[in-house]
Amino acid sequence: MILNGLSFGLAHAQATTGAANNEGDGGTRSFQGAEVQEIVVTAARRAGAVDQPAGAAQYALTKENWADVMTGTSALALVKNLPGVTFTSTDAYGLDLSDGFLLVRGFRQNELAITFEGVPLNDGSYGSVTGTAPLNVGVTSNIGSVQISPGSAQVSTFSNSGDGGEIRYSLINPKSKPEFGAVVGYGSNNALVLSATAQTGQIGDNGPRALFGVERISKDKYTGRGTQYSLHANAKIVQDVPWGDVTAFLSYSNFEIWGYNNTSFDMLSKLGWNGTDILYKDYDRAVFINTPANAGVSCGAYTCGELAKLVPYDTGQATNDFIGSLAHRFRLSNELSGEVMAYGAVSASDVEISDVSTPSQTGAPFSAQVWRTRPERFGGAANISYAVGRNTLSAGAWLERVTSTSRFESFNEPLPGQGPPLRAIGPYDVYGPAFQVQNQSAWTTRSLQLYLQDVFKPTEALTLTVGFKAVDFVTSGGGVGPDQAPNGRLAARDPFLPKLSVEWRPTDRDFLYLDVAETMIGYRVSSRGNIGPVSSAWAADSQAIFEATAPTLKPEKDWNFTVGGYHDFGWLSLNVDAYYGIILNRLLNGTSGPQYAPVRSVGIVPQSDLFGADAIASAKLPFGIDISQSVSVSKLRYGDNLVVSGEVVPLKGHYQPGYPSVSLITQATYKHDRFEAGLTSTVYLDQPFTYTNDLYVPDYWQVNGRISYHLPRSEHLPDLVFRLDVNNLLDRKNIGSVGIGGYSVSGDYQTFMRSAPRQFLFTVSAKY
Repeated sequence: MILNGLSFGLAHAQATTGAANNEGDGGTRSFQGAEVQEIVVTAARRAGAVDQPAGAAQYALTKENWADVMTGTSALALVKNLPGVTFTSTDAYGLDLSDGFLLVRGFRQNELAITFEGVPLNDGSYGSVTGTAPLNVGVTSNIGSVQISPGSAQVSTFSNSGDGGEIRYSLINPKSKPEFGAVVGYGSNNALVLSATAQTGQIGDNGPRALFGVERISKDKYTGRGTQYSLHANAKIVQDVPWGDVTAFLSYSNFEIWGYNNTSFDMLSKLGWNGTDILYKDYDRAVFINTPANAGVSCGAYTCGELAKLVPYDTGQATNDFIGSLAHRFRLSNELSGEVMAYGAVSASDVEISDVSTPSQTGAPFSAQVWRTRPERFGGAANISYAVGRNTLSAGAWLERVTSTSRFESFNEPLPGQGPPLRAIGPYDVYGPAFQVQNQSAWTTRSLQLYLQDVFKPTEALTLTVGFKAVDFVTSGGGVGPDQAPNGRLAARDPFLPKLSVEWRPTDRDFLYLDVAETMIGYRVSSRGNIGPVSSAWAADSQAIFEATAPTLKPEKDWNFTVGGYHDFGWLSLNVDAYYGIILNRLLNGTSGPQYAPVRSVGIVPQSDLFGADAIASAKLPFGIDISQSVSVSKLRYGDNLVVSGEVVPLKGHYQPGYPSVSLITQATYKHDRFEAGLTSTVYLDQPFTYTNDLYVPDYWQVNGRISYHLPRSEHLPDLVFRLDVNNLLDRKNIGSVGIGGYSVSGDYQTFMRSAPRQFLFTVSAKY
């Protein structure tokens, strides 16, 4: 991985010793005859529990830590059991990019610095034009380790979206011996999960080692009609050389998803828990409901005109993502080492929803609105480090250029009897090319980051890490169509963003730390009319509003402070931390209007405060029982009002919507010989629904369970694992992701989705 951060690596090399042969870290490397451990901390821990920080406000997770995650689930779910982290999705696998939400200490996934095999993903949110979604990168079963810093990113982690913490995903390092593994699973709603992994081992005496993986998931929606399909594939090839290694990484993904409908509390109460979803495949009924002449006719709890704006005929998305990199790690001496990397990422996303406000030219009362985004990213990074005495000095640079386009196209739907309706995943031009194009936009974004860092060890027990980064993020462009969507240039620059970490390990059982950092991000980019949650100045309703707002905007800048400690009592361990953040110039979009034509008001809140605390207690009990309990309290409070076009929105003293103030995670595992069972209970409490907190989301409680049996390899059979997962074991009716279409200032709004009911998945895993 690019820029592991010497504070996380060389400073903890001793902790890594003895764990380097873990599946996630890939063993040792030989540089000029000296064996050097990979820079990944994998200290021994209890399965399923994250009880010990690997560094100052840092955690190193391996497959043991996400043992409760079902095969094929989104990579975002791998960190969901950390305190201060919330993960929700509408389907049990998190396949729908629009409704898989991850928050880490008040920061959403598009506000984190996320990398995959060292490649910066940047803003990977729904409909993003500047990044790649973690959901769309790599085969989840091939991920070997995840390093996460919930508080603040390392200065050596490259990103233009990280105002909170960081997440770094790494694939399994290819092994020196051949290996093959496969997983076959079948579950609720005709879910079929297929996964295969092949490792070539070292080819020849001095040849490369390669890892190949592919994963396919297909299933029906659990309510309404429609299917959800995903395909992931990745490759990682490592060639050792006398002074280091060269690694090539490639990932491809394809998603074809019929989505679930956004919901409001009023819809839920009037239409029932299973009555708010899309009308697909009942096209005749959809045409009747959407026909203007029937607007005043009763359609149950609503008139047909009202229902047409709330429940579309269909919605969905089709996405393709390519991402690849070539990296060279080198060690020129015991003191001097570094890495260089080049990468590229190309994405194509079509997000469709039936639009009753724009009739088809065929006479059908609605059309298919397709939001098309096409970002292309190319970049490179380099870092070098030099160890002298008790100091390890490091420096690095990152440069990335993004060209992206976004437009909304309207396609004809047929009248009943004149042909089949369009599919939510395309093709869309069955009845002619797009007859209307709106909000056509194009941007160029350039990102530059430099960093310097010193890791100083005055004693074996004490480590001081001091560094800073300089950033320069510039976006130019916007509307290029005749409807004059906002167009302009915004830049975020700062030559000195410091970070300080202090770690003290007086004994093997004790660890105290302090972490302080200042961060800045680039301006988020999304077009006018976007139906996702991104707050962007270019989402303003007009050029006039953009030009009036731009002089008042400032790039978001944050300070994050974290203190924490860990103590191992033997059979019991305790890990606690407290944090405080100062959030300056946060850009917010107040949203109103229907989901196919949202109206957004853009403005900044000059200052907000983030404060919270986490505690994890983990116990290793007799008879193979492990239990952990985490408690997190976290609140982001707006310290000023929101000013939009001269009007004051009273937000001061209110809390961030869509983020629970309290989360409780309980994990229990039982192991006996070849049998293993586990339960995970997740509770989210006190979650505001609007900016002014006049509505709250009902409490969320979900219990997931699993049992498995391991049959070791024999003369005639491969190594086998039989496993049954049950998601939402208690079959509770939970509201899952909130804020999918943004948040209203106050009052009910159609912007959340339900979580999946009880879901089963039975898998058989084989390894040769």
